[in-house]
Amino acid sequence: MKNWDWQTIFGLDLDRHRIGRSFLVRGLGIIYLIAICSWWTQVALLVGENGLAPAAYLHEILRERLGAAGESAFFALPNIFWLLGTSDFALQFVCFIGAMLAVLVLIGRFTGFALAGLWAIYLSLVNTGGVFMSFQWDILLLEAGFLALFLCDWKIRTPWRDPAPLTIINQIALVWSWLLIAKLMFFSGWVKLAWAGDATPEWWPERTAMLYHYMTQPIPTWTAWHVHHWPEGFHYLSLWPMYFIELILPFAIFFGRFGRLAAAIGFTFLMLLIMATGNYTYFNWLTIVLCLSLVQDRLWPGWLRSALGFTPLGLVPAPPRQPLLIKLALISPALVTILLLNVQVVLGDLHRAPKPFLKSDLTPPWLDSFRGNMEPFRLASGYGLFRTMTTNRPEIILEGSWDGTTWFEYDFVWKVDELSDPPKFVAPHQPRVAWQFWFAALEQRFDPRSRNAQWIESLVIKLLQDDPAVEKLIKRNPFPNSPPRLIRARLFNYQFTTPEERERTGDWWKRVAMGDYLSPVSLNEPENSP
Repeated sequence: MKNWDWQTIFGLDLDRHRIGRSFLVRGLGIIYLIAICSWWTQVALLVGENGLAPAAYLHEILRERLGAAGESAFFALPNIFWLLGTSDFALQFVCFIGAMLAVLVLIGRFTGFALAGLWAIYLSLVNTGGVFMSFQWDILLLEAGFLALFLCDWKIRTPWRDPAPLTIINQIALVWSWLLIAKLMFFSGWVKLAWAGDATPEWWPERTAMLYHYMTQPIPTWTAWHVHHWPEGFHYLSLWPMYFIELILPFAIFFGRFGRLAAAIGFTFLMLLIMATGNYTYFNWLTIVLCLSLVQDRLWPGWLRSALGFTPLGLVPAPPRQPLLIKLALISPALVTILLLNVQVVLGDLHRAPKPFLKSDLTPPWLDSFRGNMEPFRLASGYGLFRTMTTNRPEIILEGSWDGTTWFEYDFVWKVDELSDPPKFVAPHQPRVAWQFWFAALEQRFDPRSRNAQWIESLVIKLLQDDPAVEKLIKRNPFPNSPPRLIRARLFNYQFTTPEERERTGDWWKRVAMGDYLSPVSLNEPENSP
C-alpha cells in the first residue's frame, strides 16, 4: 500500500504532522524541565528528611501495612526511591538527572531513552510528593509523557531541521495525543455542568462563576484585580466562548485538518487568557504544547517551514511487513492498556457525576478493578479543571506570640497575606506550600484527619523551633532573635479592594476576621499540640 491508504480513507493524513510532532516532543522536554526544576527548589523542605511531609514516612507506612499483608509496596506506589532511599541527596540527585534528560530531549539527543527516564523520574516525584504533588497537571504531564514514548523518534540524534516522517507507531500515538487534549478540554467543560447540584455550588449554571474567579483563584495576579472590576456583563458573556471552546471544539478534532486547526487555535487562545490573569503553574503551557500536534504541516507559516528546512513528503513506501508486525506486537499491550483505561475513565466520569450523562454504569467490574490496579502508574486519568467555583476567599494567617497577648503575623511568600502586597506572577513555577494553604483554608478549621494536617502541624512545629529551613517560605521573620512561645492560626475572609478603596489606602485587599483555624499551641504544652 502506498502513502498509508488506511489513514487517507479517514482523511487523517497522519504523516503530514511532522512539524507538530517534533514541536510536541521537544515541548514536553521544556515542560518536564520546568516542572522538575520547580520541584527541585522545594523538594528538601517539602518531602526531604526534615521536610514538612517526609517521603520516608510515607514509605515506612506502606512497608508496614503492605508487608504485613504480603503485598508489594512498590506496585502500590511505584517510584525509584525504593531503591535509592529518600535522603535529601537522593531526592535532589534524581531532580538533577531529570533536568539533564529534559535538556537531551530539547536538543534532540537520545530522545526516546531520555523521555522514558523522564517519565519514570516524574512518576517517582509525584508518587513521593504526597499532598504537594496531587494536582491534575502533574498527572496530565505523566499521561502525555507516556504517549510521547510512542510518538518520538528513538534515534541517537533527532535534528530540528526537516523532521522525520512518522512511523505507523508514531501515527497511532499522534491520534492518542489528539484524544488526550480532547478529553482534557471536554471534561473541563462537562464537570462545570454535571457536578453542580445540592452538594456543590451551582455558580457555573447560574452564570455567575466569573464574578468570583479572579478574586478566589489560589494565587491571583495584579491583572486579575483589574479584570475583576470589569462590568458584570463582561463576566456573564465570557462564559459562552469558554463553553464553546471546552464543549464544542474538542469534536472539531474529528473534522479534518481545518477542524483540528480551529481546535488548536481555540484551546491555545483560552490558555493564553488564563495565563494573563492567573498563576496556574506549567498547566497552560503543557496544554498549548499538546495542541501543537493538531496542526498539519502545510498550515504552519511558510517562514517557519523554511527555517526548519522542511521538505514535503512524496509517496512514502510501506516499511517491510515483518519488522512492522513485530514492533506492533511489542507495543500492543501498552496500547490496549491505554485504550481500556481511557474507556473506563470516560464511561465512569459520564456516569458518576451528580447529573450523569449515562444513567447506567457501562463499565464491567473487571475493568474497574483493572483501572484500580493500574492507577499508581498514572497512564490515564480523568480531568475536570475548575469543577466548582468558590465565592469566598478564606485565608489562614499564622501568628506568633511570646506572651499570648501580643501577636505578630507571618507573611508567606506568594501567599495572600499583607493587604498592601500586590498580587504577582509566579507561573510556571508552582510554590506548592502557597497552593496548599489555599486548599487548607477551604476546610475552615484544622482537622487532624485532613490530608493537610501533617504539613501544617510540621510547619507550626518548625516555626516554634525556629527551624532555618522555613525561612525561605516567609518574606520577613517577625521573631528574628528568638522563636515565639505560641503559634496560632486565624481565618480571614479576603476580598479585592474597590478602585476607590485602593486609591485611598493603597491596599489591594481587604479582610474580615472569621475566627480561629487553629487555637494557640506551644512546644511546652503537648496537650495543646495540633
